Amino acid sequence: MSIRNFAVKLICAATPVRHNRVVFQSYYGRGYSDSPKAICEVLRQSGENLDLVWLCKDEAAAKTLPEGVRAVPATGLKKLRAMASAKVWVDNCRKYESIKKKGQIYMQTWHGFPLKKIEADVADKLEPAYVEACKRDSAQCDVMVSGSGFMTKLYREVFWYQGAVANIGTPRNDVFFTDHTILHTKVCKAFGLPEDRKLALYAPTFRADHSVDAYRLDADMVRRKCEENFKGEWTVLIRLHPNVAAKSAGLFAYDGDRLVDATAYPDMQELLCAAGLLITDYSSSMFDYGLTGKPVVQFAVDIAAYQKDRDFYFPLDQLPFPLARSNAELETILTDLQPLWTSSDWASFTREHEFCEDGQASVRCAAIILQNIFKERKGSEKTPAL
Repeated sequence: MSIRNFAVKLICAATPVRHNRVVFQSYYGRGYSDSPKAICEVLRQSGENLDLVWLCKDEAAAKTLPEGVRAVPATGLKKLRAMASAKVWVDNCRKYESIKKKGQIYMQTWHGFPLKKIEADVADKLEPAYVEACKRDSAQCDVMVSGSGFMTKLYREVFWYQGAVANIGTPRNDVFFTDHTILHTKVCKAFGLPEDRKLALYAPTFRADHSVDAYRLDADMVRRKCEENFKGEWTVLIRLHPNVAAKSAGLFAYDGDRLVDATAYPDMQELLCAAGLLITDYSSSMFDYGLTGKPVVQFAVDIAAYQKDRDFYFPLDQLPFPLARSNAELETILTDLQPLWTSSDWASFTREHEFCEDGQASVRCAAIILQNIFKERKGSEKTPAL
């Protein structure tokens, strides 16, 4: 053991656990977002005396936190002390620290229903150091949160994980079961748009080489076809993956009204709620957005190259979303697309893969956390024994 690792373990061992402290992290220090946010919101409004801590990579992330949630740096000694003193950890990505102590609880929500293969299914394509870190992380985890039978199966088979799985829904998707008009207004105000403006969201995922060459969307055509087919005035929002966010600025001819860079917007689920159409390629956002009943289109111009890198769990042309391999194909699809999506293929897909989303996942996760903070309280029937 190195001197540094020994010092870390010594500090953590000497730091007492505070039984009302819950430490959250989303995407390695990004702002208030994703499933950890949804769970934190329930706890924040629970009326319990909780110390809610959010690990933030910078001041911009810290500024997204609401009242009642305090920021701690996502690196360094303050992070270690926060984690060492917490009764519960909540995260949506792997943790590289192996410092969990007896009595602490680690809840892992993960970050989406996958299209591309992940973890042990692509271990030969991953860095060996990452694989070892994943194994250590899974060994620490007490419960993994799942929104489908398919995801539960993956946890069991490819996550190097033997612990409890809470098959209770995806907390970040609870928002799709609420009134979307409030979030539509919020998003329009954030970008200085009229409140009645309709929104199309283009949200491609990143490539292994961080290239943006495949992001060839004809945004002007998309806006025009939406206005012809769905009526009203439309704005196209561009949302790049955080891994390539720095490249968004010069990628499109943003005009502040018809085409807007939404990459820096802190909460992807809010953008999805606000949008009347999603265009994506290989992102798990399509499976989240399918829950809204609004139309999804796959726009993928580099399928062979992407598949060679990671491969897919499902063939793209067999997914319940129309597939466009070019702007010409996309234009044809948008011409006939219906504004309210009632695809029987989507219903069949969710049944086959045992989706269990009902808008209550974050409440159930909060119940698990509170049960472990206040042991004398009984959890719900769906609360797993930890």
